[in-house]
Amino acid sequence: MTFNNTALQKFLCRFDFKQGLSGYIGVEREHFLVLPCGTLVPRAPEFLERVRDPRWTYELSACQIESRTKPHRDLLALKLELLQNGNNGSLVAERMGLRLVNREVASKTMPLDVFPNPRYARITRSIPIKQLQAACRVAGTHIHLGTKNMEHAIRTHNALIGHLDELSRLGDHSEGKRLKLYKAMAKRWLPAPYENEEHFFENAQANGFAENPRDCWTLIRISAHGTVEVRAFGVTDHVDEILHWISRVWSILQAEDVHHA
Repeated sequence: MTFNNTALQKFLCRFDFKQGLSGYIGVEREHFLVLPCGTLVPRAPEFLERVRDPRWTYELSACQIESRTKPHRDLLALKLELLQNGNNGSLVAERMGLRLVNREVASKTMPLDVFPNPRYARITRSIPIKQLQAACRVAGTHIHLGTKNMEHAIRTHNALIGHLDELSRLGDHSEGKRLKLYKAMAKRWLPAPYENEEHFFENAQANGFAENPRDCWTLIRISAHGTVEVRAFGVTDHVDEILHWISRVWSILQAEDVHHA
C-alpha cells in the first residue's frame, strides 16, 4: 500500500503520547447496572448524572457504566483508587435502588438500549442486531500501559501479543463465553505485530481505523491516549486479582526486555 508522508504524520498525530507517563498504569472497569432481582436496566445516563465524577463514564450499552483510574506507578495507590471508585459507584447505585455487578456475560434477553452518543448511534446503524447484542452483553477490564512514543508503543504491543492466549485465560471467568461474544462483535479482534510506524499505518488503513484509532477493536491495541491497551481480561470483584494481571503484564515486558520507565 502506498501513502504520502503527510498522511502518515497526520495519522501519528492522532496519538497523544505523554513521555512523563511512560511506565504508568491505568485501569478501566466495566460494570452492569442491575435491579436487586438481577435484571439489567438501561439507567447509565441517570447514574452518571448522579455520580458527577469524571472517573466514571459511559459504554455502548446503557445498562453498563465504566470506572477509570488516574495513571499510577505504585500498585498500592492504584489499589486504593480502584477501591474508592468501587465504593463510590456502589453508593450511587444503591441510592438508585440498583447494584453494580461485575459480570462478564449478560443475558441474551437484556435490554439493547444504547447510550445516547453520536458515535454509538453511528455504530449501531451499521451493524446487525446479533453483533449489537454481542457488544452489549460483554464486560471487561482494560489495562493501559503508558508509553513514551510510537516506537516504544510498538515494541510494547509486539511483546504482549505473543502472550494473548495466556492473558485471556488468566482473566477468564466465563469459560471463554465473553471472548467468544467479543470476537463475534469485533471481527478484527486479533492483533498483529507491527514492523514500524509505516507498517502500523498500513494496517490502520487496511482495517478502517486510520481516521480514528478508537475504531481499532483488537484485544491488544495502541490507543489514542498514547498507551498500549490490554483488553483481554474479563471482570472480577477482587481488586487484588486486577493487580495480579498487571504484575503478569509487567513480568512479560521485563522478560521481553521492554522497559517501562
